Amino acid sequence: MKKITPGDAQTALGEVLLVEDSASDAELAQLAFRRARIANPLKVVSSAEAAWNYLLGLGAYAKRGATQPLLILLDLQLPRMSGIELLRQLKLDERTRDLAVVSLSGTTDAPAIVTCLKLGIDDHLIKPIDFKDLVHVTRKLKLRLTRTPPTTGRA
Repeated sequence: MKKITPGDAQTALGEVLLVEDSASDAELAQLAFRRARIANPLKVVSSAEAAWNYLLGLGAYAKRGATQPLLILLDLQLPRMSGIELLRQLKLDERTRDLAVVSLSGTTDAPAIVTCLKLGIDDHLIKPIDFKDLVHVTRKLKLRLTRTPPTTGRA
């Protein structure tokens, strides 16, 4: 099988995929991106299954095709298939194994984080997402988030 490459539908800015089942946590992440003026598109899906389909262009995402986001922010506590199970699936599949994945959780659950590290997670963040922590992680991973210039309020 060949590796997924960015499709025509993907913008020039690398997309960030947030896999988060909590609407309030997803909203806080979106707010953090807006406040930090991050121009990279933030796509939110609410389950591991939806993330898998999104990445491979399956099911509801078949018309859009496969995509390779700049970064996946992955909640560990997801319904049905956990974030750890999705991570395992991502790292076993040659089409997705090289994607940058940062796990998210509301606690510092050491056993879950250790499991993620063994599976090849790139880093871990505590929710809610703090912009400074996100910037630190993306710099460490040599990923580039693009910021828009501040608005001056003048027309």
